Amino acid sequence: MTTATHAEKIGFLSRQGAGALAHSDGDLLAHLQGVHDLLLSWGSRPQLCDAGLFHSAYGTEIFPTGAVPAELRPVVRELIGAEAETLAHLFGVVKRVSLFDAAFDGAPFLLETRTGESVGVTREQYRDLAAMTVANWLEQRPRFPESSRFSRAREFDAMRPYLPDNARTALEQAYGFAPLSATPTTA
Repeated sequence: MTTATHAEKIGFLSRQGAGALAHSDGDLLAHLQGVHDLLLSWGSRPQLCDAGLFHSAYGTEIFPTGAVPAELRPVVRELIGAEAETLAHLFGVVKRVSLFDAAFDGAPFLLETRTGESVGVTREQYRDLAAMTVANWLEQRPRFPESSRFSRAREFDAMRPYLPDNARTALEQAYGFAPLSATPTTA
């Protein structure tokens, strides 16, 4: 369990230069905070919110310029805890298409990393990664051109059964999907 305050986590990201990195018509730090805040507003547990705060800190396939070098993973783990750091690291190293493919394929959840390796994740980790993927997109979506705001609709639709209720509802409202049944599937 972490004892770092939210302000200490933001301070660390700021010292690493996250506020100086351009990201989706703003800066990376604002985006990281926005993803954290979305997850928090959905009632996500603290570990997932912290993972959201650091979700692109190491860089991703789409945003390779991370603010935090991989050598600082132990420091980040100390700040946000092992579970949150593992999720943030996975979000950074996994190819986005493999996250979407896993929604279609289901368990076992085998994801492909940017280096071409396969990594297995638990059902819970996949659900968390799916929620972070949706929060990541919905946070920056308003800053994208209208023509791209409905991209990956088929993939996001397939991901819905794995999402927590509030994340699924936010995605359904954004994309105009008909709500899934009131009783979530066992996906």
